[in-house]
Amino acid sequence: MLLFYVLDTGRYEFYCLYQRNLNQKELILIFVGFNLEMQHTSIDELRKTIREDRKALNLEGRRLLTIPDTVTELTEIRMLNISHNELTRLPVQTSNLTNLTTLNLNHNKLTKFPEAVVNIINLTHLFVNNNQLSSLPGNISSLENLQELELKNNKVKRLCKDIVDLKHLEKLSVKGNPLAFEEIRKLMELQWIYFDIAG
Repeated sequence: MLLFYVLDTGRYEFYCLYQRNLNQKELILIFVGFNLEMQHTSIDELRKTIREDRKALNLEGRRLLTIPDTVTELTEIRMLNISHNELTRLPVQTSNLTNLTTLNLNHNKLTKFPEAVVNIINLTHLFVNNNQLSSLPGNISSLENLQELELKNNKVKRLCKDIVDLKHLEKLSVKGNPLAFEEIRKLMELQWIYFDIAG
């Protein structure tokens, strides 16, 4: 069960996401706040919003057109949520975030899979739902630790050739993409992956 809380203190909003695990223990997954004008935000101010035990930064819904340089300097973060913005690309410096394990790019305006992402080799969970991607890069196999990939509601037509080498991939969500029947059949042969295409 997921529980989501928001505390608005004026300058900052604090987000707290809980999940109960199989032992019914309540775990804090995210506890970060951010409600500043990004162009006037120093790296020290950003660091104050990062919870030390989770190393998570939430920039959801900030109307960002690009990721500020100060964010790409936060190499200690492990979870970055930049969903619901206006991003059309990611800067090359995003690849500096080598400790990231979770990256949420949902609901942006990406038309091309960001090259910088394939260099974040510690990623285990990548969410790129509701963008305008038409394909995946051949070198996506560089994300050898990737366990979950969500690509729902894009314009992707082919996947199989690009993901077959992701040996740790456990879940692939591709519903809402114009995949041909033959492509779907091939994907379903990848028996080690939970394949989500239902609408």
